[in-house]
Amino acid sequence: MNERAAKMGVWAHFILTLASFILSLYLLLFWRHDGTLTFVLIAVWLGYLAYTLFRGMADLLGPQRRMTNFTRMLDRWQDAFGKRSSALALLTFMTLIVGAVKIIAPILIMQL
Repeated sequence: MNERAAKMGVWAHFILTLASFILSLYLLLFWRHDGTLTFVLIAVWLGYLAYTLFRGMADLLGPQRRMTNFTRMLDRWQDAFGKRSSALALLTFMTLIVGAVKIIAPILIMQL
């Protein structure tokens, strides 16, 4: 029942991670670095995002364990809240918060 919502959640997570990776790469290549710490932190953040992107692509193309995890999570939330709409609202909220953190993190790193 929650397979479609889980699939949308996985794709949203992947797209937000990709957007953060592109932003981080842009900041690394075209932004003025004030020090070594900023350069190292943005490079580490980029490495983490690259790892997450490869893992996400492998999951979307392979056994799709993440989608199964999202479906189970939605089922548990639906049982806890009693309504499917509440579980979907929580999934949407959490996906947007994680995406916002991924987008804001490289900008904050560049402010160091």
